[in-house]
Amino acid sequence: MRRPLLWLFALSLFIVIPDKPVMASEKSSTMNRLANEASPYLRQHAENPVDWYPWGEEALARAKAENKPIFLSVGYSTCHWCHVMKRESFENEAIAAILNTYFIAIKVDRESRPDIDEIYMLATQLLTKSGGWPNSVFLTPKGEPFYAGTYFPPDMFTKILKAVAREWKSNRPELEQSAARLATIIRDYTQSVSKAAKLTPDVFTKANEAIYQTHDEFLGGFSEAPKFPQEPVLLYLLHMAAKGGEAKYLDAATLSLDAIARGGITDQVGGGFHRYSVDNAWLVPHFEKMLYNQAQLVRAYVQAHALTGRRDFARTARHAIDYVLADLRAPSGGFYSARDADSEEEEGKFYIWTKEQLTAALGKADAGFVVEVFGVTETGNFEGANILHLEKSLAEWAREKGMTTAQFVEKTDKILSRLNLARAGRIPPHRDEKIITSWNGMMITALAEAGDILNEKAYIMAAGKAARMIWDKMHKGNGALWRVYFDGGLSVDGQQEDYAYLAQGLIALFDATGDGEWLKKAEFVTAAMIERFADPKAGDFFMIEKTGKMGRPKLKNDGATASGNSVALDVLGKLSRRSENPDFDMRARALLAALSGLLVASPEGHAYALRAAEALLYGEAGPVQYAGNGVLRARAVMGRKKVEIHIEVKEGWHINANKPLEPDFIPTKLNYEAPEGWKLGDVLYPKAVVRVLRFNDNPMALYEGEVVLNMPVVERDKSGASPVHLKLQVQICSDKICLEPETLSLYLPVPDRD
Repeated sequence: MRRPLLWLFALSLFIVIPDKPVMASEKSSTMNRLANEASPYLRQHAENPVDWYPWGEEALARAKAENKPIFLSVGYSTCHWCHVMKRESFENEAIAAILNTYFIAIKVDRESRPDIDEIYMLATQLLTKSGGWPNSVFLTPKGEPFYAGTYFPPDMFTKILKAVAREWKSNRPELEQSAARLATIIRDYTQSVSKAAKLTPDVFTKANEAIYQTHDEFLGGFSEAPKFPQEPVLLYLLHMAAKGGEAKYLDAATLSLDAIARGGITDQVGGGFHRYSVDNAWLVPHFEKMLYNQAQLVRAYVQAHALTGRRDFARTARHAIDYVLADLRAPSGGFYSARDADSEEEEGKFYIWTKEQLTAALGKADAGFVVEVFGVTETGNFEGANILHLEKSLAEWAREKGMTTAQFVEKTDKILSRLNLARAGRIPPHRDEKIITSWNGMMITALAEAGDILNEKAYIMAAGKAARMIWDKMHKGNGALWRVYFDGGLSVDGQQEDYAYLAQGLIALFDATGDGEWLKKAEFVTAAMIERFADPKAGDFFMIEKTGKMGRPKLKNDGATASGNSVALDVLGKLSRRSENPDFDMRARALLAALSGLLVASPEGHAYALRAAEALLYGEAGPVQYAGNGVLRARAVMGRKKVEIHIEVKEGWHINANKPLEPDFIPTKLNYEAPEGWKLGDVLYPKAVVRVLRFNDNPMALYEGEVVLNMPVVERDKSGASPVHLKLQVQICSDKICLEPETLSLYLPVPDRD
């Protein structure tokens, strides 16, 4: 939460007091309209004396009929400052009486309605140069904003309510004109079309440098405090490292991941990540745990592990996944949204420790170990208690204690497991148990990628179970999606990001398993996204299906998560390589054109779209790659004393052998760049099949079906920190046609190291 800058005109209004309001206690019922809403956040306000409405036509119609301004409050169920304003103001009878007399009060869960949140957060930022939650916005009956802020202390909130009420009564035309102008600005901004730009390699080089320049080279991260992980930026840098980019980009990503893993933003006891850090050193978090942070950071740590071989990155990812599977997984297999920052009305109480609490939980010896290793002091670092954190890595501690890293990590994890069991006896923070389609798509992607790279089949099975739950419960018969599943009920039509993130998760499952059913589902969901949300003129996507009170917004810039348009570009690009449907490539190119100008002008704010654009134009990078619209699948595997490239070619197709029988045919060829410490032998190609095909009277040397290329590992230095980059050249043909030659960029994950 950032405190707002007050709109200047409000200062002159505070001395004006409206007529006496009707007291809220005169209402006949203690429950308001939010009691049965499919949102934990709205239900938290069901017993407020405020006469709340959910967002909808009923509230807007009443505002119009009674000619009253609207007070809109946007938040979410695990928001600390939302809880504070609820206790201080929305449970206050006098404040409720003012709201009920002079306003129509509307409450919105930003996680259920990101489109509304986006529009009115933009209004708040334009009016105050700041933003945060709760977002408090005053609207005309048309839904157009004219005054806004975030958290207001009760005295200030009372003055603002009285001032706005009097101003509405005496100067309503002026407020409406101001609101109409602001609404036009917002509509123009959210629906704007940027000029297309050509994305040359030089553009990406400049973007890399622009993003790198935002990096904190001492403490990690890409901003001043409050520090957010900025996962889209991390994932972009890791992608460029996987493509063989400059070492400093990987160094920037790993420095940030190191700092996050050691800091208080990581739950050292229970695993997983808090939402952001309020300080520059990642020590003091805002204690919320959001599903989207777990998903995105798991992806980053797993990819960083593959590129460096570092066991500590794999450990951090595993601990986060273990946390999600233990605490945020519903019995159905889907994933809940979040854990609150507060318990017993105190922020962070569940997560912090005193020396006495540690001794009671662990005994003197093991408590002393935690005190030393995790920076515990008598005075504490957070309200007299301690947020556990690591000043040094576990590997450094191991060397200091004369132990191997494996021994020290094993000891540490056993003690932390006991501490986690003791902590389970505390009153836990509230858990938001709504299941959001897009966030589940993120977690499905993370689990599938982690299961594949870390060789954990259980993670892939968990991803599959979640995907089946979403497909069975939240997929409508007409191809549309629901966004929210909560308390046994479905609510809120799926938004564009729900389709994009779910499709991304389904593609990740296909990549991890090779099961074509997941690809078919991804194609189906993506086609539905195109049909329901695509702007045929601009080439990009709207957030919602139908035009609302403030238009039909688009979201293109990345925030705490990658935007729906960024993920759509990733999905369409992947399908262009995996699907036989050429429409996906055409749509990907149209979306790229719509986003290209923004990528050039502001790479920092569009990092995930940059990642997707680079992959679309110059090829993906990873252990698994595709060619010929999914006709060929190639996977790099580290076998016993050899590197293996497993190639699968669909029935009815083939690739030319390494030594074709005629000079005009493009051979299958594997080249590699071995990093320092590696020495690989010559590539061993399999025996070719010789056939005569329709389009050629002469015999041809071919590879069909499943093919394996081998390279002996002559020398391997396990301390090396760079992957083996592989270039696989193929030309795919049937007995009727040959496709254009393709070169796939694969990399072999680095062997595990400390």
